[in-house]
Amino acid sequence: MKKIISVILAVVMCLCIIPAGVASAAEMPELTEYGFVENNGVKIEYGIYGDMSKEPLLLLPPNGGDMHCFDGSILPEMSKHFKVITISPRYTGNSDMGDDGLTFEIMSDDLIVLLDELNVEKTKIFGFSDGGNLGMVFTVAHPERVESLVVMGSNINPLGTKVFDQIGIIWKYLGLMIKAAFTGEAEDIRRRDIQGLMVYQPNLTFKDLQTIEVPVLNIYGQHDMIKRIHSKRITKNIPDAQELMIVGGGHGSCFDYTDTIINPALLEFYGVTE
Repeated sequence: MKKIISVILAVVMCLCIIPAGVASAAEMPELTEYGFVENNGVKIEYGIYGDMSKEPLLLLPPNGGDMHCFDGSILPEMSKHFKVITISPRYTGNSDMGDDGLTFEIMSDDLIVLLDELNVEKTKIFGFSDGGNLGMVFTVAHPERVESLVVMGSNINPLGTKVFDQIGIIWKYLGLMIKAAFTGEAEDIRRRDIQGLMVYQPNLTFKDLQTIEVPVLNIYGQHDMIKRIHSKRITKNIPDAQELMIVGGGHGSCFDYTDTIINPALLEFYGVTE
């Protein structure tokens, strides 16, 4: 039977001194290691925070986000308990674009190269939005490399996005397509392809999710851009998955309720008691 975590935001906010909408003010830890790995000539940027001897936790940013996406939110707290690995997916940060286009499958291959280079046999994963999509794609393809998975505001296909939001995504993509076709500039192509991820991908099925055997926590906001029925079906189709709906929360709740909800939920899920 699936464990459903229920959060009543009004009660939480009465108990907390940090108001809703304020991200974590925790001081950023020092960068323990910084570098690049190379996958078929494409350089991928990464950084590591925290104690190198602790268990690894891989953070996967949202669409267009880089390795610094979680600097002001969950990274400071997580780095106290884990060796936190951050990454700039291709097309973002100081990573290369490459000539193969942009898909979750290609980015999943980049993650394998990264983990191999860092000698990480298994890792915990937290992914927000497209980062969560990538986390699910990676876990389905490489279950032996995943210790546990937390996804937030994630979908397994474009139909999981609310219609109004998806129309806006497609409209923006069409504009970027036209601009890239006229200019041919690398920056316009980069923006077009990043936007295109939300138009055409991911392409998982609920049957794919049924093969996931690692512990999973699925987080989403009450007012998320992902359809609630879609989020609930994700939880239902992953064996023994846990679910957290943030009452009053939107798509970016990991940035709005970092200290009040997200960090405590993550530490509980990961079994951190100190």
